[in-house]
Amino acid sequence: MSWREPPRRAAILSSVIIGGGPGGLGPLLWAAQHGRLPSWLDEGVAIVERAGRLGGRLGRYGINSDSLGGSYLECLDSKIIPEPLCRVRDEAVTREIALYREAYPPLPLVDRYMSRIGIAMTEIFADHPASALHLRTDARSVHLRSDGSVAVFVHGADGRARTLVARSAVVAVGGHQPWHDQSVLGLRLAECRTRLMPSNDLLSHPGLTEANAILGTAGDRRIVILGGSHSAYAVAWALLELPGAAHLKEGQIAIVQRRPPRIFYPDRTAADADGYPVHSGDICPRTQRVNRMGGLRGHGRDIWRRIMARPGTKAETRIAVIDLADLTTGELRAMMDDAALVAPCLGYRSATLPIVDEAGRRLALRADADGDAVGDDCRLVLADGGVLPNVYGIGLGTGFRPSLAMGCEPNFSGQANSLWLYHNDIGATIYRGIHQKKAALVAA
Repeated sequence: MSWREPPRRAAILSSVIIGGGPGGLGPLLWAAQHGRLPSWLDEGVAIVERAGRLGGRLGRYGINSDSLGGSYLECLDSKIIPEPLCRVRDEAVTREIALYREAYPPLPLVDRYMSRIGIAMTEIFADHPASALHLRTDARSVHLRSDGSVAVFVHGADGRARTLVARSAVVAVGGHQPWHDQSVLGLRLAECRTRLMPSNDLLSHPGLTEANAILGTAGDRRIVILGGSHSAYAVAWALLELPGAAHLKEGQIAIVQRRPPRIFYPDRTAADADGYPVHSGDICPRTQRVNRMGGLRGHGRDIWRRIMARPGTKAETRIAVIDLADLTTGELRAMMDDAALVAPCLGYRSATLPIVDEAGRRLALRADADGDAVGDDCRLVLADGGVLPNVYGIGLGTGFRPSLAMGCEPNFSGQANSLWLYHNDIGATIYRGIHQKKAALVAA
């Protein structure tokens, strides 16, 4: 069935949020904390989610979060959140998360907690007839309309097509690892003859099972990790936790990185005690934390400290860190072709949906070419640099660059994939943008 322009008399919602995971829930949770969710839902909000529930799929990963447990709980601290969210405060899963307030909870636990947040949000929606959840529903495209609104074309589980019309759309459809199209030192990864498992797959429960089997039969062959980000060091940690790692030899896991990672510390005193050099630009002005946004945390940080034999650790000799600049293309090719496993950990980019203009032409997005999906106002950016005024992006891989006011160290130039930011500053940016656009339309 092809998309058709809905009749002009169709009810116009405030917003359609495409994706009900941690990113998609972000603006709603910010609004809940600030007493603005009921009025927003009375304007009409639709969530389109392909799964049967809200909250995302973090439970597919067999590692711990790189955010402290306390950051997940803050969305419940406000005294004015709706009653269904208030009840979550006293539930068993919340108490379990609270045990990790100053630690890094397992992602399956975070998944159960976010699922419970999703149930509460479902209850809240039920109290506002102007809003609706569309579960087990796929969003197929977003169409810009001549009156400044957007139409989102969706398909339900029953195969029925519908069109949701709103003043704005929020795209929160997750990220992907475009490793098939990537190259390192001119070597296309897709041409590698060895088993390749990107970190997103390897760190899943099935991926870890497969990786363990590979370790058990690796013999003297290396395991090569490409990248120096949190994902790379999380993969290194996860591999060493597998039973198959017991017989790995010195340097058998190789982390090949372009530059050394930055490391998170709660303050400069802690960094100094660990022998970690700190520059003034590494310190977040808002919190005084070192490398607050860009630093390794959790198990990735733990394994880095062991590799570097930091105070209080037992040196980890099974991992060798190799500077990419010290390798030729031929040397890298030989290393990869001879490896038992190669794990690309080269970052995430935002998944996209077709955006169609009033004339029926699909617009080229910057994210379609693996560029940053959004600007600093969270609006989607076109390939030519133009900005869509009422289509926003949030979530993994969007390329959002936080400002110093959001609690970011001056030296940080990467993208922020922080659930805390989704529920706070990024959620606020999108909420305010949506409602400023509404005010402008009303004034016009």
